Amino acid sequence: MITKKIYDSQTALKRYIKKLKNKSKYGDISNHINPAFGNKEKIIEYNKSRTTGPEPCVCHAPSRSLYFDIHGKATACCFNRVHVLGKYPENSIEEIVNGEKRSNLQKELCRQNFMYGCQHCHKLIEAGNFEGVEARLYDPLKDQGSLPSEIIFELDNTCNLECVMCHEEFSSSIAKAKGLKNIEHPYDKEFLKQLEKYIPTLKVAKFLGGEPFLISIYYEIWDLIIELNPKCKINLQTNGTVFNEKVQSYLDKGNFYIGVSIDSLKADTFESIRKNAKLDKVLKNLDNFIAISKEKNNYVNLSVCPMQQNWDEIPEIVEFCNKKKIFIYFNTVYTEGFAISQMKESELLEVLNYYNKIELKSRGIIAKRNIRFFKNLKTQIESWYLEKYNEGLYFKKRHQYSTDKLKKELSKLIKEDIHIQRSIEEVFNFENIDFMVSDQGIENIKALKSEEVISIANTETANEIRERIYQFVEIGKFGE
Repeated sequence: MITKKIYDSQTALKRYIKKLKNKSKYGDISNHINPAFGNKEKIIEYNKSRTTGPEPCVCHAPSRSLYFDIHGKATACCFNRVHVLGKYPENSIEEIVNGEKRSNLQKELCRQNFMYGCQHCHKLIEAGNFEGVEARLYDPLKDQGSLPSEIIFELDNTCNLECVMCHEEFSSSIAKAKGLKNIEHPYDKEFLKQLEKYIPTLKVAKFLGGEPFLISIYYEIWDLIIELNPKCKINLQTNGTVFNEKVQSYLDKGNFYIGVSIDSLKADTFESIRKNAKLDKVLKNLDNFIAISKEKNNYVNLSVCPMQQNWDEIPEIVEFCNKKKIFIYFNTVYTEGFAISQMKESELLEVLNYYNKIELKSRGIIAKRNIRFFKNLKTQIESWYLEKYNEGLYFKKRHQYSTDKLKKELSKLIKEDIHIQRSIEEVFNFENIDFMVSDQGIENIKALKSEEVISIANTETANEIRERIYQFVEIGKFGE
């Protein structure tokens, strides 16, 4: 444990020195921002939040990381699935690592160009959700030239759950339920053999799924890591349903850092989201993971998907993590019918108002960090709300108007026709009404043509025209 604390202090010191060097080297980071980025203030603000200090290279994933998906495609990270660096087995790992696509993507990101498949982080930065930006995870990773410091494995979709926001690409159970043929991955013994060259210098190896503890090839990779590089951090994201003697034996042998997916602490909600799982079993397994991790002085984190179905539980889950002294992470859900970003403006405002009333206790480093992540989630939701609010301004009734003003506008259109003028005067013989109208309503009046007003005045009764006026008062539309 003492060795671990010294290591953590050394890591913190290295980051601090790096931060000082970056501040000294780049001075005012605004002088190094690509004007094509868009929101310059946000990218400057994001740079200030980085643990290793501000620098033009907004992401180091291409030079420090490698991600393999279930189809054999290799990219810089799990969020960029567009800029493919190569594909196994058509390309060897060495060809992918040393390929031009990898170095070219790094050059573009050093110019703050997110257009090569990196829009996810771009959106989070512009939203102010800095803690959710995947790019920041690669700042502290060691620069090893062409050798990756991290490899992310998402090689198989074997999974025992049918999570409602998930799909068959990541769950064999969902594929089976849909009557689809499951995906066959291309990874073989040759892939494992090629990996042997890169494992000794890895700092981090991440394993996604499917459910990692049900994926056979992962155990083979863990064997290689434990043999060739036992200090390498093995990060994995589990749904928490699998814990047995085999799992425990690997956790005892390897340097594992466990992430458990829990989206609700209410059994009904949890089990309706994580179909086929039981909350009591997952919570029991969570405690097992925490106990083993404490013995090794490693950490456990809870990975949460804030959705339309559970947004009101998020503060409670944060408090749960604080009590358990485990980290919390929030995943952005894009699935239709579940994504918070798809909620109505009024609903998003309800979420924000609810979150703003919550007071979380910030005792200890972990709690302070979790609350910071919660605040960043609020910032993200606020950006979605403001986006919808601004989009809806055109339709909002926010301009003072009156029936007298409407009469004047109509009269302007028929000033040449005295007969029609008199008809309009008769129509507006009721008391002046004050009301609010939207930009759209004003545009509707401006779009009226004199011949339309004359036609209405000649063909409709005074009562029918009044109905049109009342319609305008209600919905801002004068006409059919």
